[in-house]
Amino acid sequence: MINEVEFKIYSEKHKVNKKVISDIISRLKKIEKSLENCDLNDEFQKNCCKSLLNLFAKNGNNNEIKKVLIGSLPIGKYSMSTYRHAIKKYVSFMKINKS
Repeated sequence: MINEVEFKIYSEKHKVNKKVISDIISRLKKIEKSLENCDLNDEFQKNCCKSLLNLFAKNGNNNEIKKVLIGSLPIGKYSMSTYRHAIKKYVSFMKINKS
């Protein structure tokens, strides 16, 4: 489960537009719902979300994501890059937040 409130506060302090923050949070929640046993905090603890980011490489056009996909994501479409971007933003937040 993402640290939604803390992420929102962090993003606002970094002058991120509220709509953009909302979009990122929505994408992060969709990732957690669409992938089997996906918890972004666990993924961060495991390897800073590297294995998760690999699933979104090539816009999700890979066999690995198909093994864990239980929801709908725009596999193969350019918009998959927005999900990858959301993960990267959350990783940046977690790196600062853990120290």
